[in-house]
Amino acid sequence: MRTIKKRPPPSALVEWRAKRLTKDPGEGMKCTYEELRRDTSALPAVEDGLFAEQGGICAYTGIQIRLDASSEPRKVDFHLEHVTPQKHCIYGQDADYGNLVACWPRPNCGFEPLFGAVTKKSWPSPEEKHLFVSPLDPGCTARFSFNHRGEISPADEKDDAAKTTIEKLGLAHATLTDLRRGAILGALQPPGRLLSLEQARRLLATLKADAEKLDQGGSVRLRAFSFVIEQVLPREIRKLEGIKKSKQKAAGSARK
Repeated sequence: MRTIKKRPPPSALVEWRAKRLTKDPGEGMKCTYEELRRDTSALPAVEDGLFAEQGGICAYTGIQIRLDASSEPRKVDFHLEHVTPQKHCIYGQDADYGNLVACWPRPNCGFEPLFGAVTKKSWPSPEEKHLFVSPLDPGCTARFSFNHRGEISPADEKDDAAKTTIEKLGLAHATLTDLRRGAILGALQPPGRLLSLEQARRLLATLKADAEKLDQGGSVRLRAFSFVIEQVLPREIRKLEGIKKSKQKAAGSARK
């Protein structure tokens, strides 16, 4: 899970909400998610905004999501997720940009996901909110640890919220773990070769630069599971540095 830096809501949504959050909004003018889904101007603006601020990856899993605004009809390969579940929203909150994120899979995907936003369902309740690590929480990424095998665990074994979030969102599910492992292997072992020390350093620098640019409001398409790879790379770099030093030491001894 990567910390999402929310951007200002799109103007089309601001205008849409302003017409409905009045004393007498009129017939068919409720400020609800159901009504938002019917609006052909505000809804695409929300989808575009969420996709952009997340760098094209799912808010909970890190799976790459897609959006093609140029096709007819629009191709939106994700659904809008409520951080505070709709069941527990006060009026207007289920159509509030600050409560929405983009998540895998797309609506009506034809299968029942075993991890991610759909698994979360109506959790957490207000009473359990303290046990939910949200992607909108500053520093949420650092609360989860990933190893080279793609396995996830709380960074702090005493962090009950991280443990519960992993469980409720199915973040340790075998399929998702395999996807993370594949992304890590793809980064550390490009086709036909192993990543060199310099290449590993450059990749880490690129991932960090992309993340910083995105957080500053830039247009960036993040690599799938980029935050996982970014966490694993420093350990790989230290290993490669150790190998390099050992070779240099061996070469020095051989010359004596």
